[in-house]
Amino acid sequence: MDTPQGSVWQQVRLWGGALLGVALMAWFLWSLQWGSLVAVMAEAHWSWVALAATAMLGSYAVHAWRWRILLHDIDPDVDWSTLWSATTVLWGFNTVLPLRAGNFLRPAVVAMRRQASYTAVLFTTVGEYLCDAIGIVILLLVMIWVLPAEYVESGPLEDVQWWGTAAAVVALISLAVVVLLSTRQARTLVERLLSPLPSSSLRESLLTGFDHLVAGMATVGHPARLGGALVLTLAVWGAWLLAILATFRAFDLHLPLAAALFWESSLTLSMMVPQAPGYLGVFQVVTEESLALFRAPTEKAEAIALVFWTVCFVPITILGVYNGSKLGFSVSSGVAGALDELAEVTSDG
Repeated sequence: MDTPQGSVWQQVRLWGGALLGVALMAWFLWSLQWGSLVAVMAEAHWSWVALAATAMLGSYAVHAWRWRILLHDIDPDVDWSTLWSATTVLWGFNTVLPLRAGNFLRPAVVAMRRQASYTAVLFTTVGEYLCDAIGIVILLLVMIWVLPAEYVESGPLEDVQWWGTAAAVVALISLAVVVLLSTRQARTLVERLLSPLPSSSLRESLLTGFDHLVAGMATVGHPARLGGALVLTLAVWGAWLLAILATFRAFDLHLPLAAALFWESSLTLSMMVPQAPGYLGVFQVVTEESLALFRAPTEKAEAIALVFWTVCFVPITILGVYNGSKLGFSVSSGVAGALDELAEVTSDG
């Protein structure tokens, strides 16, 4: 059960993120040039939009396959049906519910179907975030390499090289910390730090939580599996990049590859902050502002912001809500109702 402080912080995140999203979406809609937007939409090449949607679904499939590698030490025989169902639930419920509900429901799918430890499966998120951080850093470094000089000489992009390098250093330090956490010496240190606690049951609970954390990110300690996860991470971002380039073509927008890489990195980073369900508002504003840095026409940037959001989230949300409903998860019950359903199936909630 949440502590009062935890409950307050949860409410702050929920309402703060929702207000931010609503405010940005209202500003985005208010600033739209509706006449120009309709004209641009009418001239769009929808076959390219269909290709972008297919590429995005492909990225979600690769995302599910990468998770199989991260789950290896918990359930090496997990089947594809479970992986895909869990992945669609992750993205679908992240879109329709606040507080990233899908992040908590995805491990519930595996726990319910495979009788695995919910906590250990949940902690695979640590390994995922690490892989994603490294992937984002690689995107930034490639963008710096291919960024035309005309965009660097003046304006906000002139400092991007410094920030990209700093991000690379942070990612490498994070990798080192996670690897160290999985060592025997780390557990011994945790035991020593917990030994002054007077309650043996509390010490055991905290140690069990630490063990679940280590199990969830065990792949990081295996170079071959970590390498495979990183390769699939690049494939995920590559599919996103293909979807972005196809969307550019759909609107006859000719921008350098660096623009697509910068936009992709900006979207990924912006989606990590608390916000309204569906990433509404933040997604559209970040898209418009990112493309503006590369001098994209305003009306095309606005059209792309709306179309690409649809490409990214509508198909996967439909699949996720449908698959979640078959497991007893519903939009109306929210996270609490879904986890109550989990508690009935497994005692490791």
